[in-house]
Amino acid sequence: MVESRLLCFYDIRLEFSEAIFGAEKEFELSHLETCEDCAGNGAKMGSKMRICSTCGGRGQVMRTEQTPFGLFSQVSVCPNCGGDGEVISEYCRKCSGKGCIRVKKNIKVKVPPGVSAGSILRVVGEGDAGPRGLICWHPPNFMSCSSNCLHCSEVNNSGPLGDLYVYLDVEEITGIQRDGINLTSTISISYVDAILGTVVKVKTVEGTSELQIPPGTQPGDVLVLAKKGAPKLNKPSIRGDHLFTIKVTIPKRISTKERELLEELATMSDKNITRSRTRPKTQPATARVQEREVETVSETTEESTDQNDPWQKLKDFAGSVANGALKWLKDNL
Repeated sequence: MVESRLLCFYDIRLEFSEAIFGAEKEFELSHLETCEDCAGNGAKMGSKMRICSTCGGRGQVMRTEQTPFGLFSQVSVCPNCGGDGEVISEYCRKCSGKGCIRVKKNIKVKVPPGVSAGSILRVVGEGDAGPRGLICWHPPNFMSCSSNCLHCSEVNNSGPLGDLYVYLDVEEITGIQRDGINLTSTISISYVDAILGTVVKVKTVEGTSELQIPPGTQPGDVLVLAKKGAPKLNKPSIRGDHLFTIKVTIPKRISTKERELLEELATMSDKNITRSRTRPKTQPATARVQEREVETVSETTEESTDQNDPWQKLKDFAGSVANGALKWLKDNL
């Protein structure tokens, strides 16, 4: 059984949100359909078929050749009637005997959520109709063609109906990139907001959302808005996240008041760092061992408390940022 599929292709460009949430698209397609005048057999209405003069109605022709080993005969399908044994005496004027004509048709396709650029949608039975004489495609164990076969015309006279393959392309948007089912973005905040923390408004596929910036945020940290990404293809209940990479901006110019505050902050940070690094003093030899151990333990506990204090860590980070900013300003202003 001959397998023949006449495929048709079409390109669609989707908006970014349509690729995320899905959409229904309609477009006009020009493809081949079975001729209505001849029902796909290619013969004029009322005309009769006549016996093929090439094969004499057998549908096969035999070719014999002389070889060194004797006569060699080969049987093949008749090239004139295509194996039917009959030929059309008068062709259909509308399709010129081809059994199909080119028409324009409106096609609707449903784009599922979670598709990406390069995805392909298959629409069964919306491709081109095959010309007269082609045999319908079926699974290997299929014995005959039914009247409602998706790959044949109504009376099975014309060739099989192919499939339509729709290729998808997705428009990009500014500020949001896609990585599988996750979305990524980069946002900039001031060094003050990085130290103190804040709430900023960010752009997502669902509109504007609020993102919490915790105190002490470092440059390059990644903050997550859960379930704000793209759904997984064919599993819309599974959805990715929107990841935001933090970029801390340092101003190139500051006012005199800002410089004074930064210098004061840097001075406070230097004092705190010096105090936290101070070692316990050595006690005189006449002091009792027990008193020295008690004092050493108390000072070590105080130093450990200072190092584990979150506020102390925040002040140290602020001081380091201030020192860096002042050094840069002194070098460049």
